[in-house]
Amino acid sequence: ESIFELGKIKTRMVCFETIVPVHGCPGLFILLLNIFLPGVGTIISSCMGRSGIVCTQLLIGILQLLLAAFLIGWIWSIWWGCLIYFKCKDTSKYRS
Repeated sequence: ESIFELGKIKTRMVCFETIVPVHGCPGLFILLLNIFLPGVGTIISSCMGRSGIVCTQLLIGILQLLLAAFLIGWIWSIWWGCLIYFKCKDTSKYRS
C-alpha cells in the first residue's frame, strides 16, 4: 500500500505498487498496445523497468494475453494500460 501525493491531495493506491516505473515512459504506446494486442504492452513494460524484468508485471501481461479470449483479459489489459499511462504522466511531470 502506497500513499501518493498529487498536488495537495494524498491518495492511497495499492494497485500502483506492481506497475513498473518504465524508463523513458512511453505510456501512450503501452496503452495503445494493450488496447489492440491485450497483454503485449504489459509484457513489454515489464522488460523496460530500471531494475530489469519485473516478474509480477510479466505474469500479469501473460494472464491478460491468455484471458483476452474471454473478454476479461482485454478489459483488464486496457485498464492496466491506463494505469501505466497515468503513472508515466505523473512521473514525467515531476521530472521536468
